[in-house]
Amino acid sequence: MGKDAFLNKIAGFQRLLLDTNTIIYFLQGISPYDTILNPLFGLFEQQNLEAVISVITETELLVGPLKEDNKEALTMVKLFLHEFPGLKVIPISRQIGQMAAAIRAKTNLRLPDALIIATAKTAGCGAIIGNDHAWSKINTAVAAMPEVILLDLYVEG
Repeated sequence: MGKDAFLNKIAGFQRLLLDTNTIIYFLQGISPYDTILNPLFGLFEQQNLEAVISVITETELLVGPLKEDNKEALTMVKLFLHEFPGLKVIPISRQIGQMAAAIRAKTNLRLPDALIIATAKTAGCGAIIGNDHAWSKINTAVAAMPEVILLDLYVEG
């Protein structure tokens, strides 16, 4: 569909939750995702849009650089997590945990995924940006979860 379709899709939202793969694609400049993520992160930088991530995503982002003992990548991830304008990291609360249990009971998603989705809902995110095709197959009404916007639908590659 392309960059314009993606930007039109997110235009109605004020706050978006970013799944881990979205941030990895952005930080590593992975093509073809960079064509839609660079403008998206530009909106976050200009604070025209709020970005939210779960502490689960923060953890997932740190694992690779720590496992590989890649100090440069670790520094880049930490800098992003602490300094990127408009980015808010949401810790796991009891409310999020209880909501994740309900989501997991209805969908059979893995616990980390259910926690991320519950974070989006609790933080008032209108949509989740990511590339987890299993999430997009969930009936959002049944799971009472925000819309899932798959990156793969908007890139050509």
